Amino acid sequence: MIMSIRQSIRIQLITTFVVCALAAFLVSRATVPIFETMNREATIDYSGGMQQINDRAQMVAEQAAQQNSTEAIKAIIDEENGLLDEGQDALKVLVTDEEGKVLYKTKQAHEERMNLHDMIKSVMSFAINHPAYAGGGRTVEESRKEFMTFYPVTIKGKNLYMFVSGIPEGDVIYSTSEGPIPIFIGLFVFFFSYFYITKRKMRQIEAMAQGVKEIAKGNLAHRIEKKGEDEIASLTENINHMAEELMKKIEKERKVERQKNELITNVSHDLRTPLTSIMGYLRLLCDGKYETSGQLHEYARVAFSKSEQLKNLIEDLFEYTKLTNENIAFDRQEVCMNELLGQLIEEVVPQAEEHGLSIVKEFPDERLYAVVDPEKMVRVFDNLLMNAIKYSSDQGEIHVSLKREDNGLQVSVANQSEAFTEEELENLFERFYKKDQARSRIEEGSGLGLAIAKSIVEKQEGNIWAEYHDGIVRFIIHLPMAN
Repeated sequence: MIMSIRQSIRIQLITTFVVCALAAFLVSRATVPIFETMNREATIDYSGGMQQINDRAQMVAEQAAQQNSTEAIKAIIDEENGLLDEGQDALKVLVTDEEGKVLYKTKQAHEERMNLHDMIKSVMSFAINHPAYAGGGRTVEESRKEFMTFYPVTIKGKNLYMFVSGIPEGDVIYSTSEGPIPIFIGLFVFFFSYFYITKRKMRQIEAMAQGVKEIAKGNLAHRIEKKGEDEIASLTENINHMAEELMKKIEKERKVERQKNELITNVSHDLRTPLTSIMGYLRLLCDGKYETSGQLHEYARVAFSKSEQLKNLIEDLFEYTKLTNENIAFDRQEVCMNELLGQLIEEVVPQAEEHGLSIVKEFPDERLYAVVDPEKMVRVFDNLLMNAIKYSSDQGEIHVSLKREDNGLQVSVANQSEAFTEEELENLFERFYKKDQARSRIEEGSGLGLAIAKSIVEKQEGNIWAEYHDGIVRFIIHLPMAN
Protein backbone atom coordinates (compact mmCIF):
# COMPACT_ATOMS: atom_id res chain seq x y z
CA MET A 1 0.00 0.00 0.00
CA ILE A 2 2.76 2.43 0.98
CA MET A 3 4.71 1.49 -2.15
CA SER A 4 1.65 2.18 -4.31
CA ILE A 5 1.27 5.63 -2.73
CA ARG A 6 4.94 6.43 -3.30
CA GLN A 7 4.78 5.43 -6.95
CA SER A 8 1.58 7.31 -7.92
CA ILE A 9 1.20 11.09 -7.72
CA ARG A 10 -2.56 10.65 -8.24
CA ILE A 11 -2.89 8.46 -5.13
CA GLN A 12 -0.67 10.87 -3.19
CA LEU A 13 -2.94 13.82 -4.04
CA ILE A 14 -6.09 11.87 -3.14
CA THR A 15 -4.53 10.70 0.14
CA THR A 16 -3.38 14.24 0.93
CA PHE A 17 -6.86 15.61 0.24
CA VAL A 18 -8.49 13.00 2.50
CA VAL A 19 -5.98 13.53 5.33
CA CYS A 20 -6.31 17.33 5.17
CA ALA A 21 -10.13 17.14 5.05
CA LEU A 22 -10.15 14.78 8.06
CA ALA A 23 -7.78 17.05 9.99
CA ALA A 24 -9.93 20.09 9.17
CA PHE A 25 -13.09 18.28 10.33
CA LEU A 26 -11.52 17.14 13.60
CA VAL A 27 -10.14 20.61 14.39
CA SER A 28 -13.47 22.32 13.60
CA ARG A 29 -15.32 19.83 15.82
CA ALA A 30 -12.78 20.32 18.60
CA THR A 31 -13.36 24.09 18.60
CA VAL A 32 -17.17 23.81 18.63
CA PRO A 33 -17.51 23.64 22.50
CA ILE A 34 -15.53 26.87 22.85
CA PHE A 35 -17.85 28.84 20.60
CA GLU A 36 -20.99 27.07 21.91
CA THR A 37 -20.16 28.34 25.41
CA MET A 38 -19.75 31.84 24.03
CA ASN A 39 -23.15 31.66 22.25
CA ARG A 40 -25.07 29.95 25.06
CA GLU A 41 -28.74 31.07 25.61
CA ALA A 42 -31.15 29.99 28.38
CA THR A 43 -34.87 29.36 27.74
CA ILE A 44 -37.77 28.09 29.93
CA ASP A 45 -39.99 25.32 28.71
CA TYR A 46 -43.50 25.30 30.37
CA SER A 47 -44.81 22.37 28.37
CA GLY A 48 -43.95 19.89 31.13
CA GLY A 49 -45.85 21.86 33.81
CA MET A 50 -48.81 22.30 31.48
CA GLN A 51 -48.85 18.59 30.80
CA GLN A 52 -48.88 17.86 34.55
CA ILE A 53 -51.95 20.15 35.09
CA ASN A 54 -53.70 18.56 32.13
CA ASP A 55 -52.88 15.00 33.26
CA ARG A 56 -54.16 15.70 36.78
CA ALA A 57 -57.42 17.18 35.50
CA GLN A 58 -57.90 14.21 33.20
CA MET A 59 -57.28 11.76 36.03
CA VAL A 60 -59.84 13.44 38.33
CA ALA A 61 -62.42 13.54 35.53
CA GLU A 62 -61.95 9.86 34.81
CA GLN A 63 -62.19 8.91 38.53
CA ALA A 64 -65.37 10.98 38.96
CA ALA A 65 -66.94 9.34 35.92
CA GLN A 66 -65.97 5.86 37.15
CA GLN A 67 -67.30 6.52 40.68
CA ASN A 68 -70.37 8.30 39.26
CA SER A 69 -70.03 10.79 42.11
CA THR A 70 -68.45 14.09 42.84
CA GLU A 71 -66.22 12.69 45.57
CA ALA A 72 -63.09 12.74 43.41
CA ILE A 73 -63.81 16.35 42.42
CA LYS A 74 -64.37 17.39 46.02
CA ALA A 75 -61.13 15.65 47.04
CA ILE A 76 -59.04 17.64 44.59
CA ILE A 77 -60.82 20.87 45.62
CA ASP A 78 -60.07 20.17 49.28
CA GLU A 79 -56.44 19.30 48.46
CA GLU A 80 -55.92 22.47 46.51
CA ASN A 81 -57.58 24.54 49.24
CA GLY A 82 -55.17 23.03 51.73
CA LEU A 83 -52.20 23.99 49.61
CA LEU A 84 -53.58 27.50 49.44
CA ASP A 85 -53.71 27.72 53.27
CA GLU A 86 -50.03 26.66 53.41
CA GLY A 87 -49.01 29.44 51.01
CA GLN A 88 -48.14 27.11 48.11
CA ASP A 89 -49.26 27.50 44.52
CA ALA A 90 -52.58 25.68 44.15
CA LEU A 91 -54.68 24.86 41.14
CA LYS A 92 -57.92 26.72 40.54
CA VAL A 93 -60.74 24.24 40.04
CA LEU A 94 -64.29 25.09 38.87
CA VAL A 95 -67.15 22.63 38.20
CA THR A 96 -70.25 23.96 36.37
CA ASP A 97 -73.42 22.53 35.01
CA GLU A 98 -74.60 22.87 31.44
CA GLU A 99 -75.93 26.37 32.17
CA GLY A 100 -72.58 27.62 33.42
CA LYS A 101 -73.61 27.73 37.08
CA VAL A 102 -70.64 27.03 39.34
CA LEU A 103 -71.37 23.99 41.54
CA TYR A 104 -67.94 23.39 43.10
CA LYS A 105 -64.90 25.59 43.29
CA THR A 106 -61.65 26.24 45.14
CA LYS A 107 -61.22 29.18 47.52
CA GLN A 108 -59.41 31.39 45.03
CA ALA A 109 -62.27 31.04 42.55
CA HIS A 110 -64.90 33.76 42.96
CA GLU A 111 -67.05 33.11 39.89
CA GLU A 112 -70.68 32.11 40.47
CA ARG A 113 -71.56 31.64 36.82
CA MET A 114 -69.48 31.24 33.72
CA ASN A 115 -70.03 31.69 30.04
CA LEU A 116 -69.16 28.19 28.89
CA HIS A 117 -68.94 29.15 25.23
CA ASP A 118 -66.34 31.85 25.86
CA MET A 119 -64.41 29.70 28.36
CA ILE A 120 -64.14 26.73 26.04
CA LYS A 121 -63.19 29.01 23.13
CA SER A 122 -60.50 30.64 25.27
CA VAL A 123 -59.09 27.24 26.37
CA MET A 124 -58.96 25.89 22.80
CA SER A 125 -57.37 29.06 21.45
CA PHE A 126 -54.66 28.94 24.12
CA ALA A 127 -53.89 25.27 23.41
CA ILE A 128 -53.53 25.88 19.70
CA ASN A 129 -51.63 29.18 19.63
CA HIS A 130 -49.56 29.23 22.80
CA PRO A 131 -45.92 28.47 21.85
CA ALA A 132 -45.08 26.78 25.12
CA TYR A 133 -47.99 24.40 24.87
CA ALA A 134 -47.05 23.61 21.29
CA GLY A 135 -43.69 22.30 22.54
CA GLY A 136 -41.69 25.53 22.19
CA GLY A 137 -39.99 27.57 24.89
CA ARG A 138 -40.14 30.96 26.51
CA THR A 139 -37.23 33.10 27.62
CA VAL A 140 -36.40 33.51 31.30
CA GLU A 141 -37.41 37.16 31.26
CA GLU A 142 -40.99 36.43 30.08
CA SER A 143 -43.64 36.37 32.85
CA ARG A 144 -45.44 33.14 33.65
CA LYS A 145 -49.03 32.93 32.43
CA GLU A 146 -51.95 30.91 33.74
CA PHE A 147 -52.78 27.73 31.90
CA MET A 148 -56.35 26.37 31.80
CA THR A 149 -57.78 23.05 30.70
CA PHE A 150 -61.24 21.51 30.96
CA TYR A 151 -62.92 18.11 30.84
CA PRO A 152 -66.64 17.24 30.51
CA VAL A 153 -67.88 14.88 33.25
CA THR A 154 -71.19 12.97 33.45
CA ILE A 155 -72.26 12.14 37.01
CA LYS A 156 -75.64 10.53 37.80
CA GLY A 157 -76.98 11.60 34.46
CA LYS A 158 -75.93 15.20 34.79
CA ASN A 159 -73.44 16.77 32.34
CA LEU A 160 -70.86 18.80 34.22
CA TYR A 161 -67.78 20.71 33.08
CA MET A 162 -64.60 20.82 35.12
CA PHE A 163 -62.20 23.72 34.51
CA VAL A 164 -58.70 23.43 36.00
CA SER A 165 -56.18 26.28 35.76
CA GLY A 166 -52.87 27.18 37.34
CA ILE A 167 -49.39 28.55 36.88
CA PRO A 168 -47.28 25.78 35.29
CA GLU A 169 -43.74 25.01 36.46
CA GLY A 170 -41.06 25.69 33.87
CA ASP A 171 -37.82 23.82 33.02
CA VAL A 172 -34.76 25.89 32.21
CA ILE A 173 -33.22 24.75 28.87
CA TYR A 174 -29.87 26.00 27.64
CA SER A 175 -29.55 26.26 23.86
CA THR A 176 -26.22 26.74 22.12
CA SER A 177 -25.14 27.66 18.57
CA GLU A 178 -21.64 27.07 17.22
CA GLY A 179 -21.76 29.84 14.63
CA PRO A 180 -19.64 30.04 11.43
CA ILE A 181 -16.26 30.40 13.14
CA PRO A 182 -15.51 26.62 13.50
CA ILE A 183 -16.27 26.19 9.78
CA PHE A 184 -13.82 28.97 8.90
CA ILE A 185 -11.21 27.38 11.19
CA GLY A 186 -11.73 24.01 9.49
CA LEU A 187 -11.33 25.57 6.04
CA PHE A 188 -8.17 27.37 7.15
CA VAL A 189 -6.71 24.12 8.55
CA PHE A 190 -7.58 22.30 5.30
CA PHE A 191 -5.97 24.85 2.97
CA PHE A 192 -2.93 25.38 5.18
CA SER A 193 -2.23 21.63 5.64
CA TYR A 194 -2.86 20.89 1.96
CA PHE A 195 -0.52 23.71 0.92
CA TYR A 196 2.14 22.59 3.41
CA ILE A 197 2.02 18.90 2.40
CA THR A 198 2.03 19.60 -1.36
CA LYS A 199 4.75 22.25 -1.04
CA ARG A 200 7.46 19.59 -1.43
CA LYS A 201 5.96 18.34 -4.69
CA MET A 202 5.62 21.86 -5.98
CA ARG A 203 9.28 22.48 -5.23
CA GLN A 204 10.15 19.36 -7.24
CA ILE A 205 8.09 20.61 -10.18
CA GLU A 206 9.69 24.05 -9.94
CA ALA A 207 13.17 22.48 -9.77
CA MET A 208 12.34 20.33 -12.78
CA ALA A 209 11.10 23.35 -14.74
CA GLN A 210 14.26 25.27 -13.83
CA GLY A 211 16.39 22.29 -14.82
CA VAL A 212 14.68 21.97 -18.20
CA LYS A 213 15.24 25.70 -18.78
CA GLU A 214 18.93 25.27 -17.90
CA ILE A 215 19.27 22.30 -20.27
CA ALA A 216 17.47 24.28 -23.00
CA LYS A 217 20.17 26.97 -22.64
CA GLY A 218 22.74 24.38 -23.71
CA ASN A 219 24.03 23.25 -20.32
CA LEU A 220 23.64 19.52 -21.02
CA ALA A 221 25.81 18.64 -18.03
CA HIS A 222 23.11 19.96 -15.68
CA ARG A 223 21.18 17.25 -13.82
CA ILE A 224 17.90 17.55 -11.93
CA GLU A 225 17.89 15.99 -8.49
CA LYS A 226 15.56 13.00 -8.34
CA LYS A 227 13.31 12.68 -5.29
CA GLY A 228 10.77 9.95 -4.59
CA GLU A 229 9.52 7.16 -6.83
CA ASP A 230 6.37 8.61 -8.41
CA GLU A 231 5.66 9.94 -11.91
CA ILE A 232 7.49 13.20 -11.18
CA ALA A 233 10.61 11.24 -10.21
CA SER A 234 10.25 9.13 -13.36
CA LEU A 235 9.90 12.28 -15.48
CA THR A 236 12.98 13.76 -13.78
CA GLU A 237 14.94 10.62 -14.55
CA ASN A 238 13.82 10.69 -18.19
CA ILE A 239 14.83 14.34 -18.54
CA ASN A 240 18.26 13.58 -17.09
CA HIS A 241 18.56 10.59 -19.43
CA MET A 242 17.55 12.76 -22.38
CA ALA A 243 20.20 15.34 -21.45
CA GLU A 244 22.78 12.55 -21.11
CA GLU A 245 21.91 11.11 -24.52
CA LEU A 246 21.94 14.55 -26.12
CA MET A 247 25.34 15.26 -24.62
CA LYS A 248 26.66 11.90 -25.88
CA LYS A 249 25.21 12.54 -29.32
CA ILE A 250 26.73 15.99 -29.52
CA GLU A 251 30.08 14.66 -28.29
CA LYS A 252 29.86 11.90 -30.88
CA GLU A 253 29.13 14.44 -33.61
CA ARG A 254 32.06 16.55 -32.46
CA LYS A 255 34.26 13.47 -32.42
CA VAL A 256 33.11 12.54 -35.94
CA GLU A 257 33.85 16.08 -37.06
CA ARG A 258 37.34 15.92 -35.52
CA GLN A 259 37.92 12.50 -37.10
CA LYS A 260 36.81 13.84 -40.46
CA ASN A 261 39.25 16.73 -40.20
CA GLU A 262 42.00 14.36 -39.06
CA LEU A 263 41.14 12.00 -41.91
CA ILE A 264 41.43 14.79 -44.47
CA THR A 265 44.73 15.92 -42.95
CA ASN A 266 46.21 12.40 -42.79
CA VAL A 267 44.98 11.45 -46.25
CA SER A 268 46.41 14.65 -47.69
CA HIS A 269 49.77 13.92 -46.07
CA ASP A 270 49.89 10.23 -47.02
CA LEU A 271 48.83 10.91 -50.58
CA ARG A 272 51.25 13.79 -51.02
CA THR A 273 54.31 11.80 -49.90
CA PRO A 274 54.31 9.05 -52.58
CA LEU A 275 52.92 11.47 -55.16
CA THR A 276 55.84 13.82 -54.54
CA SER A 277 58.28 10.93 -55.02
CA ILE A 278 56.56 9.82 -58.24
CA MET A 279 56.66 13.35 -59.63
CA GLY A 280 60.31 13.74 -58.65
CA TYR A 281 61.47 10.58 -60.38
CA LEU A 282 59.35 11.24 -63.46
CA ARG A 283 60.87 14.74 -63.70
CA LEU A 284 64.36 13.19 -63.61
CA LEU A 285 63.35 10.84 -66.40
CA CYS A 286 61.79 13.65 -68.47
CA ASP A 287 64.88 15.83 -68.06
CA GLY A 288 67.13 12.89 -68.95
CA LYS A 289 69.06 13.19 -65.71
CA TYR A 290 70.34 9.64 -65.68
CA GLU A 291 73.68 8.32 -66.79
CA THR A 292 73.08 4.66 -67.52
CA SER A 293 70.19 2.44 -68.54
CA GLY A 294 70.42 0.77 -65.14
CA GLN A 295 69.83 4.11 -63.44
CA LEU A 296 66.86 4.73 -65.76
CA HIS A 297 65.32 1.39 -64.82
CA GLU A 298 65.91 2.16 -61.13
CA TYR A 299 64.09 5.49 -61.40
CA ALA A 300 61.21 3.84 -63.24
CA ARG A 301 61.04 1.03 -60.66
CA VAL A 302 60.89 3.47 -57.74
CA ALA A 303 58.20 5.56 -59.47
CA PHE A 304 56.16 2.41 -60.16
CA SER A 305 56.59 1.23 -56.56
CA LYS A 306 55.40 4.57 -55.23
CA SER A 307 52.44 4.52 -57.61
CA GLU A 308 51.51 1.05 -56.32
CA GLN A 309 51.80 2.36 -52.78
CA LEU A 310 49.54 5.28 -53.75
CA LYS A 311 47.05 2.89 -55.33
CA ASN A 312 46.96 0.68 -52.20
CA LEU A 313 46.47 3.71 -50.00
CA ILE A 314 43.53 4.90 -52.11
CA GLU A 315 41.97 1.42 -52.10
CA ASP A 316 42.34 1.14 -48.32
CA LEU A 317 40.87 4.59 -47.88
CA PHE A 318 37.95 3.72 -50.13
CA GLU A 319 37.35 0.47 -48.25
CA TYR A 320 37.46 2.16 -44.85
CA THR A 321 35.07 4.88 -46.03
CA LYS A 322 32.61 2.21 -47.17
CA LEU A 323 32.85 0.38 -43.83
CA THR A 324 32.14 3.51 -41.82
CA ASN A 325 28.80 3.75 -43.59
CA GLU A 326 26.23 2.20 -41.23
CA ASN A 327 24.03 1.10 -44.15
CA ILE A 328 26.65 -1.16 -45.70
CA ALA A 329 25.32 -4.69 -46.32
CA PHE A 330 27.16 -7.88 -45.34
CA ASP A 331 26.54 -11.19 -47.09
CA ARG A 332 26.67 -13.31 -43.94
CA GLN A 333 26.57 -17.08 -44.21
CA GLU A 334 27.81 -20.14 -42.35
CA VAL A 335 31.53 -20.55 -43.07
CA CYS A 336 33.85 -23.31 -41.91
CA MET A 337 36.67 -21.39 -40.26
CA ASN A 338 39.04 -24.40 -40.37
CA GLU A 339 38.93 -24.46 -44.17
CA LEU A 340 39.00 -20.67 -44.61
CA LEU A 341 42.06 -20.18 -42.40
CA GLY A 342 43.80 -23.26 -43.83
CA GLN A 343 43.45 -21.97 -47.39
CA LEU A 344 44.70 -18.46 -46.50
CA ILE A 345 47.72 -19.92 -44.65
CA GLU A 346 48.69 -21.99 -47.70
CA GLU A 347 48.60 -18.85 -49.87
CA VAL A 348 50.97 -16.84 -47.63
CA VAL A 349 53.45 -19.66 -46.88
CA PRO A 350 55.79 -18.66 -49.78
CA GLN A 351 56.08 -15.06 -48.48
CA ALA A 352 56.79 -16.37 -44.98
CA GLU A 353 59.48 -18.79 -46.17
CA GLU A 354 61.28 -15.99 -48.02
CA HIS A 355 62.09 -14.52 -44.57
CA GLY A 356 62.74 -17.80 -42.84
CA LEU A 357 59.37 -17.83 -41.07
CA SER A 358 57.22 -20.90 -40.44
CA ILE A 359 53.47 -20.89 -39.78
CA VAL A 360 52.19 -23.22 -37.05
CA LYS A 361 48.50 -24.14 -37.13
CA GLU A 362 46.64 -25.02 -33.94
CA PHE A 363 43.21 -26.17 -35.10
CA PRO A 364 40.74 -28.49 -33.32
CA ASP A 365 39.57 -31.75 -34.94
CA GLU A 366 35.95 -30.56 -35.06
CA ARG A 367 34.79 -28.25 -37.80
CA LEU A 368 33.87 -24.84 -36.39
CA TYR A 369 31.38 -22.64 -38.25
CA ALA A 370 30.80 -18.89 -37.91
CA VAL A 371 28.10 -16.71 -39.48
CA VAL A 372 30.21 -14.14 -41.35
CA ASP A 373 30.75 -12.52 -44.73
CA PRO A 374 33.54 -14.75 -46.16
CA GLU A 375 34.92 -12.11 -48.55
CA LYS A 376 35.21 -9.54 -45.78
CA MET A 377 36.77 -12.03 -43.34
CA VAL A 378 39.37 -13.02 -45.94
CA ARG A 379 40.42 -9.35 -45.96
CA VAL A 380 40.73 -9.40 -42.15
CA PHE A 381 42.76 -12.62 -41.84
CA ASP A 382 44.95 -11.75 -44.84
CA ASN A 383 45.76 -8.40 -43.21
CA LEU A 384 46.72 -10.07 -39.92
CA LEU A 385 48.85 -12.75 -41.61
CA MET A 386 50.70 -10.24 -43.82
CA ASN A 387 51.31 -7.96 -40.81
CA ALA A 388 52.76 -10.94 -38.94
CA ILE A 389 55.10 -11.67 -41.85
CA LYS A 390 56.11 -8.03 -42.35
CA TYR A 391 56.78 -7.17 -38.70
CA SER A 392 57.89 -10.54 -37.26
CA SER A 393 61.49 -11.24 -36.29
CA ASP A 394 63.55 -13.29 -38.78
CA GLN A 395 63.76 -17.05 -38.41
CA GLY A 396 60.71 -17.14 -36.16
CA GLU A 397 57.30 -18.76 -36.03
CA ILE A 398 53.81 -17.44 -36.64
CA HIS A 399 51.13 -19.26 -34.60
CA VAL A 400 47.58 -19.34 -35.94
CA SER A 401 45.06 -20.93 -33.54
CA LEU A 402 41.33 -21.66 -33.69
CA LYS A 403 39.27 -22.82 -30.72
CA ARG A 404 35.72 -22.97 -29.40
CA GLU A 405 34.54 -20.50 -26.76
CA ASP A 406 31.44 -20.72 -24.53
CA ASN A 407 29.49 -18.29 -26.68
CA GLY A 408 31.47 -18.33 -29.93
CA LEU A 409 34.83 -19.14 -31.43
CA GLN A 410 38.22 -17.46 -31.16
CA VAL A 411 40.95 -16.97 -33.77
CA SER A 412 44.40 -15.68 -32.84
CA VAL A 413 47.50 -14.78 -34.87
CA ALA A 414 50.72 -14.50 -32.82
CA ASN A 415 54.30 -13.69 -33.77
CA GLN A 416 57.54 -12.49 -32.18
CA SER A 417 57.73 -8.71 -32.08
CA GLU A 418 59.33 -5.69 -30.53
CA ALA A 419 57.79 -4.54 -27.23
CA PHE A 420 54.41 -2.79 -27.18
CA THR A 421 53.15 -0.44 -24.51
CA GLU A 422 49.54 -0.43 -23.33
CA GLU A 423 48.96 2.83 -25.18
CA GLU A 424 50.38 1.42 -28.39
CA LEU A 425 48.17 -1.66 -28.13
CA GLU A 426 45.09 0.56 -27.73
CA ASN A 427 46.06 2.75 -30.69
CA LEU A 428 46.87 -0.12 -33.09
CA PHE A 429 43.32 -0.12 -34.44
CA GLU A 430 43.12 3.66 -34.92
CA ARG A 431 43.21 5.10 -38.41
CA PHE A 432 46.64 5.95 -39.83
CA TYR A 433 48.39 4.78 -36.65
CA LYS A 434 51.88 3.45 -37.35
CA LYS A 435 54.33 2.06 -34.87
CA ASP A 436 58.08 2.52 -35.39
CA GLN A 437 58.76 1.77 -39.06
CA ALA A 438 62.54 1.68 -38.66
CA ARG A 439 62.75 -2.09 -38.23
CA SER A 440 59.90 -3.18 -40.55
CA ARG A 441 60.37 -4.89 -43.87
CA ILE A 442 58.31 -2.28 -45.74
CA GLU A 443 58.97 1.34 -46.15
CA GLU A 444 55.40 2.64 -46.07
CA GLY A 445 51.94 1.40 -45.08
CA SER A 446 48.53 3.01 -45.23
CA GLY A 447 47.89 2.69 -41.50
CA LEU A 448 44.30 1.66 -42.30
CA GLY A 449 44.62 -2.13 -42.36
CA LEU A 450 43.83 -2.80 -38.69
CA ALA A 451 41.16 -0.09 -38.61
CA ILE A 452 39.46 -1.82 -41.56
CA ALA A 453 39.77 -5.20 -39.82
CA LYS A 454 38.17 -3.82 -36.64
CA SER A 455 35.24 -2.32 -38.57
CA ILE A 456 34.59 -5.58 -40.42
CA VAL A 457 34.70 -7.70 -37.24
CA GLU A 458 32.55 -5.39 -35.12
CA LYS A 459 29.89 -5.02 -37.83
CA GLN A 460 29.49 -8.82 -37.70
CA GLU A 461 28.87 -8.83 -33.92
CA GLY A 462 32.44 -9.81 -33.17
CA ASN A 463 35.36 -8.28 -31.31
CA ILE A 464 39.08 -7.84 -31.99
CA TRP A 465 41.93 -6.81 -29.71
CA ALA A 466 45.71 -7.16 -29.26
CA GLU A 467 47.81 -8.51 -26.40
CA TYR A 468 51.56 -8.51 -25.77
CA HIS A 469 53.43 -10.89 -23.44
CA ASP A 470 57.09 -11.90 -23.31
CA GLY A 471 58.04 -10.70 -26.80
CA ILE A 472 54.92 -12.15 -28.45
CA VAL A 473 52.20 -9.94 -29.90
CA ARG A 474 48.86 -11.70 -30.35
CA PHE A 475 45.86 -10.45 -32.35
CA ILE A 476 42.64 -12.11 -31.13
CA ILE A 477 39.28 -12.20 -32.89
CA HIS A 478 36.08 -13.41 -31.26
CA LEU A 479 33.18 -14.34 -33.57
CA PRO A 480 29.67 -15.71 -32.94
CA MET A 481 29.28 -19.36 -33.86
CA ALA A 482 26.58 -20.77 -36.07
CA ASN A 483 23.85 -22.71 -34.28
